[in-house]
Amino acid sequence: MPIYVYRCLDCGLSHEIRHGFDETYDGTCDACRGVVRKYFGEVHIAASATPTRGTHDGKEINWAGTKAKERAKEKDMEAYKRLRSEGIQPKGIDGSAYVERHAGSKWEVQSGTVLTGEKKDIRRKERNLDTILGD
Repeated sequence: MPIYVYRCLDCGLSHEIRHGFDETYDGTCDACRGVVRKYFGEVHIAASATPTRGTHDGKEINWAGTKAKERAKEKDMEAYKRLRSEGIQPKGIDGSAYVERHAGSKWEVQSGTVLTGEKKDIRRKERNLDTILGD
């Protein structure tokens, strides 16, 4: 049986209630005896559940594109965890693998932006960032 979250309308306390799909819960709040209602919080959907659109008039699902996105997401998560274990906080999970490979400083990783341009310009930008944001 699934577990549903019910929230008290009076005090806001959440309750986890186990019941069947076709059942309802008519109980009251354990803390204040107030009215409880089913709470629908954030719903997380895996990328594999939302495949990319196909190139054939939108009628077919592009499974290869979906699997490529999943692989990229796995690489990003691994890179994100590695960077965090080194004490560097990436801007986000998406793109962490690219930033890990191409960033020249921890500031680039933290901002999620890889500095581009000629080598002398990149070194100058890194020195400036280190001066401004350095430890």
